[in-house]
Amino acid sequence: MSRGSAKQPPSPQKPSKERTSREKAANERHSATDVRETKAAMRAEIKARVAAVGRFARDRRSTAAAMLAIRSPALARARVVLSFRALPDEIDADPLTRLLSEQGVRVVFPRVDAHGALELLAPPAGQPLEARFFATDRYGIASPDPQAAGVERFAPRDLDAVVVPGRAFDARGARLGRGKGFYDGLIARLRPDARTATVGLCHREQMVAQVPEDAHDRRVAWVATDRALLRARA
Repeated sequence: MSRGSAKQPPSPQKPSKERTSREKAANERHSATDVRETKAAMRAEIKARVAAVGRFARDRRSTAAAMLAIRSPALARARVVLSFRALPDEIDADPLTRLLSEQGVRVVFPRVDAHGALELLAPPAGQPLEARFFATDRYGIASPDPQAAGVERFAPRDLDAVVVPGRAFDARGARLGRGKGFYDGLIARLRPDARTATVGLCHREQMVAQVPEDAHDRRVAWVATDRALLRARA
């Protein structure tokens, strides 16, 4: 056989579109699994950190964080603000709620109803923490009782600012919640100006270098700890 008639090796076949799509989907599933596992590990670590903080220190820090948060531009002109009642492993937001009420702000709270939907309810103005207006929701969180006289309903578009709890935050404003997605969904439904007035409230131990994020996760614009008020950076 002559040199000129030698057969050329076959060209490598390009992967089919179907194969490429399958590989992409597999990579995305793997990535999502990694994020879930990282989030779960971070939640456990932060829970242990907060549990190590003594009761006296927690009370003192809650007051210090409230004093910093109330000075933030996010809350400076707000007239309707969503706050929260803390679970045992969260910073107490009640001191901030009192300061807001003293400034004439109408304070609203979240409540998860029996069907798992998020409601926004407010006790009468000037009485944001009166026990008679509260009941425990399905997650054991104190929230306004929708059947109590004087409790009013609000919509996300009514809010001027939101005080946000979380398991962890970072300097970008990324937030790690409890995995239910309630606050992510809420932030997405706020007015554009209110989305720039979201304030994460947490212990110093809840600040981390980087919070793992999914596509649906929403960041906050500010983070207040007992030591600092931080404007989220990109």
